Amino acid sequence: MSHQRMYVYKIVVDNGGAPCVQDRLLSLAICKPAIRRTAQPGDLIFAFGTNAKAPANRLVYIARVTERVAEGLYYTREDYSLRPDCIYERRPNGRLVRKADARYHNQADVRPRDVGQYPEYQNAVVLISSDFRYFGKFKNGDWKRDCPNLADLVENMSQGHRVEHPAEVYQELLSLKRAIWKKYRSMELGPPLHPHLDETVDDDESFESTSVVCHHVKDRAGVGL
Repeated sequence: MSHQRMYVYKIVVDNGGAPCVQDRLLSLAICKPAIRRTAQPGDLIFAFGTNAKAPANRLVYIARVTERVAEGLYYTREDYSLRPDCIYERRPNGRLVRKADARYHNQADVRPRDVGQYPEYQNAVVLISSDFRYFGKFKNGDWKRDCPNLADLVENMSQGHRVEHPAEVYQELLSLKRAIWKKYRSMELGPPLHPHLDETVDDDESFESTSVVCHHVKDRAGVGL
């Protein structure tokens, strides 16, 4: 059996854009380009909340990648066209542009991060999962009790993602996935924590820079994260 890759990252803003959960599918189409470019079917993705938002490092979702939609096909396939994170469309000249009625990323052009540069669009890869557990605002802060090594990793993560893990962390990730699947039958356990926010925030640059963006979005929305 091949070594199953496990991606771990933190979510700053959980507003239904990244990930997007709809019609029993979880998709990761915007933000996290490094994960989207490299993850393959069978890989697992674990997303946790930040240290600051109680409960600290809540489990946001675990997903097994079941489909990898590359080459911008997510934005041309009719079966994905109505999903909230399908925010781009391909013009006759081959360029991907943001839809006029798209909810997300209406403050700036983030196509270089989301889909990459024309004409290669190397980031226009979308990960699909039909085998996931998404918690959203559903409280679940007790995972740390049984996963002390993973808890230490998550608490000390500041940016990007981790996919290479020491043996003890790898085993705790496996155990956490099994325990969550055994405990919860439903794949969607709660709504997004920040449904009022229209911006998604990617931490690939740094948590310091995203904190500035979060404050900007908070001021504009008039509510806290």
